Amino acid sequence: MRRVFLSLALSLVACAAGDDEPVVDDIIESDTDTDADADSDTDTDTDTDADADACAPLPSPTGTVVQVSPGDDLEAVLEALQTGETAMLAAGTYTLDAGAYIQLQTDGVTVRGATGDARDVVIDGNWQTQFGLSIQASDVVVSDLTLQRFYYHPVHVTPAAGRDIEGVELYRIRVIDGAEQAIKINTAENGTRFADRGLVACSHLELTDAGRPQVRNNCYTGGIDMHQGWGWTFRDNTVVGFWCESGLSEHGIHVWRGCRDTHIARNVLRDNARGIGLGLGSDTTGRRYEDDPCGGTLAQDYDGTVINNVVVATDTDLQSSASGFDVGIALESACGATVLHNTVYSDYAPYSSIEYRFDPTDGVVANNLVSHNVRDRGVGGDVTEAGNAVGAQSTWFADIAGGDAHLVDGNGAEDAGDSAWTLPTDIDGDPRGNPPDAGADER
Repeated sequence: MRRVFLSLALSLVACAAGDDEPVVDDIIESDTDTDADADSDTDTDTDTDADADACAPLPSPTGTVVQVSPGDDLEAVLEALQTGETAMLAAGTYTLDAGAYIQLQTDGVTVRGATGDARDVVIDGNWQTQFGLSIQASDVVVSDLTLQRFYYHPVHVTPAAGRDIEGVELYRIRVIDGAEQAIKINTAENGTRFADRGLVACSHLELTDAGRPQVRNNCYTGGIDMHQGWGWTFRDNTVVGFWCESGLSEHGIHVWRGCRDTHIARNVLRDNARGIGLGLGSDTTGRRYEDDPCGGTLAQDYDGTVINNVVVATDTDLQSSASGFDVGIALESACGATVLHNTVYSDYAPYSSIEYRFDPTDGVVANNLVSHNVRDRGVGGDVTEAGNAVGAQSTWFADIAGGDAHLVDGNGAEDAGDSAWTLPTDIDGDPRGNPPDAGADER
């Protein structure tokens, strides 16, 4: 089993370092039970939240602050920012003209909504503009604003000519109704320039009923879609509604074509045709790494971790669409994958709650809680399954249709996990028991 233990160790370190705490509104726990059972679980479910600042507001900006108002030429102002400067956008709607294309090509600039509430500051493409923000430089931060109604990607992270980039942060933003993927992270210059080591956190991505008819090309849309990125973290996000009446959407969170070391944690994905995907298909012609992380074998994804996430499908309109709910978590040509303590629930049978397929997929799928099945679709590599609980019912959860996957009394996941594969904390940052509960929440 190639490098799975290393991948697990890395995810455990990330949790212990405090990068695995709760924040998303959809998963805030409201119960106050005292956990009176006789097991060794010390969690009292009172939201101890060891890292309450996981989605705290950014600190006040340092350096030059450029004040921006809705009547200003937003494209000109943002493209003129210099390293160390912050554009502070006042509340209001910034409607972009047809053909507007904001390109951030200067390292170390920040674009923020002034109020701290993303709903107050709206950059609107009005279905006339192709892209919202094209981030082409390193250490660019975008926070506390909404981007909506763009013909292609509301946010596109891709290197400027002649360089690689890293350190892009998308934090506490809302991305609503992109006709293609909400956040696209891509290469440049025919796959020779890369966007690495970034963060998407505490954000809300959604395709609404109003935006769905704008999607084209056999439902070519999705939430976060990354090609060939290395070292990104996607945490504490909510991703909702990526499906079409016909055609099959990409995943709510999807990393492929040679991505590496992606950390996907504590996200809530609700009513998407596909939830989380590491890799897609058996084509392994993507990014190559000099140290051969898969022992010389090429893969669609290397050493990805998927931990403490919630994937839910209860929308009857999604169910009746042409593709329905296809899969909760999928591994395809994913080498060294670590899939631990996720909850995947649907009111109706998907093809798979969790599945893995294609060489050189290997790794561990353990301590997950699913309503239906964990499916081996044919893998030559070694995938370890342990401590997965199958057959979850809606009555096991506080409000699973709303994305709240906290367990209630009488659930069938309690102590069902395998201690050999447990994580230190659950989706709330509460300690795991021994043995742990299966799924994202520790009762």
